[in-house]
Amino acid sequence: MPPSRRFHTPPEPSGAILLDPPVQPSPGTGSIEALVDNNRLLRAALDARIGDMRLWELVAATRREMLMVAAEYTGHYRDVSRPADVADWIARPIIMGGHQPGLFHPGVWLKNAAIDAYARQVGGTALNLVVDTDRCGRLAVPVPVGTPEAAHMEDVALDAFTVDTAWEERGVVDQECFRSFGERAGALLEPLIPRPMLRAWWPLVVERTRISHRIGLGIAQARHILEERYGLETLELPVSEMMRLPTVMVFIGWLLAHARQMHEAYNDALAAYRRDYRVRGRGRPMPDLATSHDASGEWIEVPWWMWSRDDPRRRRVFANTSTPGVLALSDMETLRIELPIAADISPSKWVDALSRMEEHAVRLRPRAIVTTLISRLLVADVFVHGIGGAAYDVITDQIVARLLGSDPPRFAVASGTLRLPLEVVFPGLESADPAGDLAAARHALRDMRFHPERHLGTDGRDESIRDVIAEKWRWIDTPPTPTLAKRRCHEIRAANERLGVAMAAQRDELERRIPSLMAAVAARNVLRSRDIPWCFFPENAVKSFLLLEKGSGAT
Repeated sequence: MPPSRRFHTPPEPSGAILLDPPVQPSPGTGSIEALVDNNRLLRAALDARIGDMRLWELVAATRREMLMVAAEYTGHYRDVSRPADVADWIARPIIMGGHQPGLFHPGVWLKNAAIDAYARQVGGTALNLVVDTDRCGRLAVPVPVGTPEAAHMEDVALDAFTVDTAWEERGVVDQECFRSFGERAGALLEPLIPRPMLRAWWPLVVERTRISHRIGLGIAQARHILEERYGLETLELPVSEMMRLPTVMVFIGWLLAHARQMHEAYNDALAAYRRDYRVRGRGRPMPDLATSHDASGEWIEVPWWMWSRDDPRRRRVFANTSTPGVLALSDMETLRIELPIAADISPSKWVDALSRMEEHAVRLRPRAIVTTLISRLLVADVFVHGIGGAAYDVITDQIVARLLGSDPPRFAVASGTLRLPLEVVFPGLESADPAGDLAAARHALRDMRFHPERHLGTDGRDESIRDVIAEKWRWIDTPPTPTLAKRRCHEIRAANERLGVAMAAQRDELERRIPSLMAAVAARNVLRSRDIPWCFFPENAVKSFLLLEKGSGAT
């Protein structure tokens, strides 16, 4: 069975990083070299036949295609050094990662630095996937504004709203809105961060978007150019381009030819995950693959998305295998295609059929689990996840074990936390504890209700107050017998109410503080959020965080 889940949590202090394994190992931490060696042994044990090839043959061919195409893609916008000995290049370790192309936080960007550092350590190649097949919804970026007393996130539109699409289909709708995003967001940020990276970097995003005709690619390429200036030597490739590689199409065809096994393995892995980690709800961490029926028979959902250029909304994909030698795929709405995909059909026909879909602008794109499954089985010696991906990719492990009968290669984990450097603007922000003050105030109010005598002090008590306190304690010391229990409770409560009158001013003052303390707690959460986009930070802060000092370990 797949290995046990490794639990990771984001590091709390600003500037802290988590790398598992560390770039440079220390006793008991493991190493990237050992992980590469172990993964190569695990992959060698996967002796499956994919069409008319053994898996290891498909792996070698896919690695060649991936490196060549990624180098060509990356070379369109930044310098790429291709080794003269291609065979040696392919044989060296490939360290991979991937993420959506939006404005993510520094802890996500750290994965790109991690794959570079790991690749240097093992003398290999770092390759980042731009996951442009994911959903690109409303393009608005929350910008922090305010003070420690009152702060909030204000959404700044990056582009005009349009129908939900995948990143690979999303061009600019409102050119002026997109062009001016850096200026508008920068102006809001200025009271907190006078010189964020955003202002100087955004014109490069606009330029790369104009050339690539896609917002996601524009953002990703502009970020990748910045990484080159920092000395990171990584290749990049959009997932949409990876899905067009003939070798990847062979593997996709094999998975689709085993659609029912894939459907069952996926749902079984989800059930095992929910059972092992006591997850309630059929929709968590993701819904089961469904089944549907019509006049054609049973349709089983498979973990892909489908859309067309005319209707770019991502829809679920269902497969029908009732006709021998034919695989029908449908979104159960408007799209239906028939492909010559089955276990006994030549893989060359699989590739031809999937290529024709692309030519006719019908997109078949994998969901996240299938994307990482392809990456980990066919290409990467080590795939580097963030904490969220690592938590859910144990499902991928179980799918691979069910489909191929062996454990898949293991993955690494990289994450970090960087918070806006606001101590100069707001001295004492880091040491302030409004949540603690709020909890103390609420505790004091509760204590005033049930133990008011503790807050009246001993000096200045008049005789009537002393009598009420004495009466209360007489009732507290009285055993709660069946005949006295109700009266005892009533008398203690009445004493508390009489004592409360004497401290009404003190209680009112605390109650007046509660709203301001709640606002301060919310403001601190905003100003110290770890989810602030990396380009909102000063460049020096992000650069020093990103470069890992070339020797950082796990924290």
